[in-house]
Amino acid sequence: MSVYYSESNDESTMDLYRKKNVYNGRLIDDYGREYLNFTDFNRGEKFFYGRVNRLFVPISYNNGIALKAFNSTNSPELGFQAANFVVDAFEALAQQFEKCTLTGKISPADRFLSNLRVYKAYQKPDVLYGNHIQTHFNAIADALRAKNVKVKDFGEFMRELSTLLIKSAHTVPFTQTAYMKSRRCSILSTGLALEIADLDVTNDEEKITQFIESPNWEFYLNACRSYGFMVDRAVPWRLVADIGSSHMLKYATVYGIPSTNAVLSRGYRPTHLKYFENFRFWLLQLYNQVKLPLFSIREDCQGVTVSKTIVPQTYSMDELTQTYSTVYFLEAYCRIRLLEEESKFKRFEGDILVDDTVELYQAKNLSAALNKFEKIVNKPFDYRGSISYTKKYQQAREKVRRKLDISNTGR
Repeated sequence: MSVYYSESNDESTMDLYRKKNVYNGRLIDDYGREYLNFTDFNRGEKFFYGRVNRLFVPISYNNGIALKAFNSTNSPELGFQAANFVVDAFEALAQQFEKCTLTGKISPADRFLSNLRVYKAYQKPDVLYGNHIQTHFNAIADALRAKNVKVKDFGEFMRELSTLLIKSAHTVPFTQTAYMKSRRCSILSTGLALEIADLDVTNDEEKITQFIESPNWEFYLNACRSYGFMVDRAVPWRLVADIGSSHMLKYATVYGIPSTNAVLSRGYRPTHLKYFENFRFWLLQLYNQVKLPLFSIREDCQGVTVSKTIVPQTYSMDELTQTYSTVYFLEAYCRIRLLEEESKFKRFEGDILVDDTVELYQAKNLSAALNKFEKIVNKPFDYRGSISYTKKYQQAREKVRRKLDISNTGR
């Protein structure tokens, strides 16, 4: 076992905390200040990179910017893709590494940093969310069964689900909108990221030996900067296109995408617009997973207890839509989103916001209503991980420390 760096998550919490601080401290002290492209994607607004727009509304890659496959010489497996300009920038970077290897400017013996290869790239956000939500559905169904919950129709199911989500939605996203900006969603879903190694992200010892101590390491950081790539401090083999960099935008301009705003507007769509189209489908799928074929209840009939068999209502998608209106699902969506967000809305404020959203839908259209709602609930001021949140947290800790100092001095 390494003395200084973690090799897996199987170590004690204290050891992992201590070793992670050693790892981060070394990288910040040695490289973080000189190489601004050596980026901490777990801190501040960088955490949401490529997954929210400038208003912090979750977005998803929608192929408005075409995907492009990596050259077979740069990928051990066929099929890896990223946004077209990202692929072009990476292949130019890989050619630079090849050239410098041949001319002896960098070591040709490095496993990962002499001949660049792609081991991971774009992952479809819909597929990632589908995997997440199916696992979540299984947990929800198990929780309802454990409570012996039996529902006879969709309305009863929604009431039980709401009660359950009050406790879980804040930590485990239910909607794809919330999922996109959660830690459960990979930055690979953005089309802007790729990985040039197949190592274990929990093994900091391997990050040090395979990357940080490589004779080609600083060449790698410099070269990535020159071609418009950020390097993830927590996963040093992960490259992320810097869409604010002139170097990266040079490759995007070839495709008629001259600016950061153009990348965001052409390549991405607010997640909630597409997701709400499928919101009924996901809820119906969960309802069908939760409901029993039949169940018995006991009722009092004129002083006599009798057993009654209940066959829960079955719905097709058309029947569900006819029975429960768009307003019903819009209200349900808004209330779940309020549970998922770190907002400071009081209960009555949330009720007003939901009512206003429904009124806007009725006065204009669904897109306008959802867009307005998401702009309001996604304000980042107090999000865990945002810069403002971090500052408040640090200020609170400093206040406690000063109190302790005063208390100890008075002894």
